[in-house]
Amino acid sequence: MMARNTQRGMTVLEMTIAMGLLAVVMTAAIPMVDAMVSRFQMARDHYVAATLCQGRIERARGVLYVDLALMVEDGVLLDDFGNVSPSGRFRRTTVVEPNEPGAGLTTMTVRTQICICSRWGWRKVFHPVTSGKLRCRFTDEAEQLSFVFTEYLR
Repeated sequence: MMARNTQRGMTVLEMTIAMGLLAVVMTAAIPMVDAMVSRFQMARDHYVAATLCQGRIERARGVLYVDLALMVEDGVLLDDFGNVSPSGRFRRTTVVEPNEPGAGLTTMTVRTQICICSRWGWRKVFHPVTSGKLRCRFTDEAEQLSFVFTEYLR
């Protein structure tokens, strides 16, 4: 007597239903993945902005006290590595206040603003976008660092 083969493969209908369920699940997951990538990019941008502030202060630490006023800058556009670039995603401003908070002290405040269009990775390729509702713009989102220098008398 011959044994009958009772194993069957998946039918086209079963495969279509499985693909439909997979598409529904993937469609539901896309906003979650997009939000996760956006938050990661935001954290990265804040880290880079803080590093640009710290780098400016470290550079000033190598400057003579009398030359600290030469470190003033207003709205310089920088790339991710701190290089001056007309298409930079960061805008840095350095303020030097002599005799603040007291005589013989100088306060340097470095503020780095972040271009909010950098949240989407694909937009970095086309940065800066100069028109439309998704154009690049700087908001109050920034990192700021202050440091007090002292004049050493001999």
